[in-house]
Amino acid sequence: MKRFFLLAGSLVLCTVLWASNEDPAGRTDTLRTSVVTGTRVSMLRDQVPAPISVVGRETIAHADENVLMPTLMEQVPGLFVTSRGVTGYGVSNGAAGAISLRGFGAGSGRVAILIDGHPQFESIYGHPVADEYLAANAARVEVSRGAASVLYGSNAMGGAINIITRQPVRDGNELDIRLMGGSYGTWRGHITDLYKKGRFSMTASVSADRTAGHRANSAFNSIGGMLNAGYQLSNVWKATARVSLSDAYSQNPGPVSAPVLDGTAHTLRGMAGIALENKGERFSGAIDLFFNGGNHIINDGHTADKPAQEYLFHGTDFTAGLTAYETIDTWEGNALTAGLDLLYYGGNAYRNPVTEIYADHKCLNEQALYLLDKQSFGPFSFSAGVRLDRHSAYGLEWIPQFGATWTPATGTTVKLSASKGFRMPNMRELYMYAVANKALLPEKAWSYDLTVGQHFLDGRLNLEASAFYTKGSNIIEVNVVDGIRQNRNVGAFANAGAEFAADWKAARNLSFNANYSFLHMGKLYAGAPVHKAWLGGSWTPGRFAVTLGAMYIGGLIINDLSKGDPVTEDYIDLKARISYRITKGLEIFVRGANLLNQDYETMQGFPEPGITVLGGLSWSVAAK
Repeated sequence: MKRFFLLAGSLVLCTVLWASNEDPAGRTDTLRTSVVTGTRVSMLRDQVPAPISVVGRETIAHADENVLMPTLMEQVPGLFVTSRGVTGYGVSNGAAGAISLRGFGAGSGRVAILIDGHPQFESIYGHPVADEYLAANAARVEVSRGAASVLYGSNAMGGAINIITRQPVRDGNELDIRLMGGSYGTWRGHITDLYKKGRFSMTASVSADRTAGHRANSAFNSIGGMLNAGYQLSNVWKATARVSLSDAYSQNPGPVSAPVLDGTAHTLRGMAGIALENKGERFSGAIDLFFNGGNHIINDGHTADKPAQEYLFHGTDFTAGLTAYETIDTWEGNALTAGLDLLYYGGNAYRNPVTEIYADHKCLNEQALYLLDKQSFGPFSFSAGVRLDRHSAYGLEWIPQFGATWTPATGTTVKLSASKGFRMPNMRELYMYAVANKALLPEKAWSYDLTVGQHFLDGRLNLEASAFYTKGSNIIEVNVVDGIRQNRNVGAFANAGAEFAADWKAARNLSFNANYSFLHMGKLYAGAPVHKAWLGGSWTPGRFAVTLGAMYIGGLIINDLSKGDPVTEDYIDLKARISYRITKGLEIFVRGANLLNQDYETMQGFPEPGITVLGGLSWSVAAK
């Protein structure tokens, strides 16, 4: 930890010496931005009782990543994502991309991943597919740190990551192209076009990513695309349609102590939806139909002393649903939101199509109604919400939520929130393999948050600190009773911690952002660091731009705790990016990661690559 603070202090000192004396310009990617996650309607983060992190388009674009998760891990306190190579996460055995938020794991469905408010997960196993969430498609990402089940249901027990897709905001055509290549035969690129004329708007993008990998048998390649179209029917009503598709192939090299041969995973996933939105002086809402699904073909591979797999794993899954909500400004200072969610999901899973059928056209469904009400009185604002959720396998579940905000002085905000989260058992836990148990009950948790925010210098310096406590019960774990291993509701935990975030526009061409999180786990889990810190600085003198960033991870458990005592990692990842603007909209750049050449793992047996360098060009052009 001392090493990180020494490095961070050096970074700040160096960049401050570069600073201009000119007045800072306003930023859009700060702690004061508006959000929709947590309320369904747009409002300033200061007005939302729950702590929410926002990662804007500017930050996403300058990270030079094809997928979102590495950037979110840097920018959001308490969020950690496992990795195993230069690029790509994969699925199944040896896969990375396990997402932890405040100790909750998205791999087990306890953190919801959403695109424009719609749930995204592989419905049989209940986990997200990290390679599917492309940076080129995202306008911003809003992360609710704490239970968000009132709005988003089962999988938001520990929080929600809502990816808001890009839409054109002005008439004309805007083209965005980025190409890069470098270490380990890695190539990345995307092309995005945003077009708007009168009432019609459209966004289209294609992204590609590939690497030979830093280990034998660790190649990865993917391609994905998105098409969004919208038409403004009137001053109040707008219709939108969207479709996306991603295709990824990854190799699993296995742990270094037992390398794997022929370990591959091919995933094809798609999403489609249509929506009708309304926005008036006192009313706003939407009705949205959506579908997402995928096809996974997996070879778990074999070690050199064992024969190849006779059959490959095949899995197909789908999620279909409807979301409808309406917000009414009933009287001064009051906003009432009513919503309806319908969800239908299922799939198939088998290896040998005759003798190894794990899930045969299994389907589940869920219906929910919710109400949220917010009332302001001068510097005080109070909110309350409740969700009634009915699941086909478990019956009814009530989910309440309470919150309050207080603005004692200009630029100062104090927020309190208490919310219940829950998670329905996934299809794997209920029906698949020898440990399956159809009698499982929903997991439950309560999250309590206290957040204090302060804005200085007309919003150029923004600070936020949060303290949280989360207590969960009915956690599903594999338990042995009378010699029989079975999924059971036997787990309980109490997590507590603190989080801090700051952004500072020090000068017109100099800015910083930082965050830190501390996590105390009552029960230890892998993939959730005790300490996580980030400090970044950006300096733009004329045509040049320089970005430096350092992330410290401390107390990260990397092994399966059911097989031994905790094995922990501590490391610093130093990153840098230098670019030069040749003409308006055209720049060349080079970026490096793990510049200290740290030797570390986030998954036991899967060492991370050393110094990695990529270079390329980006071109943005707008035409009327």
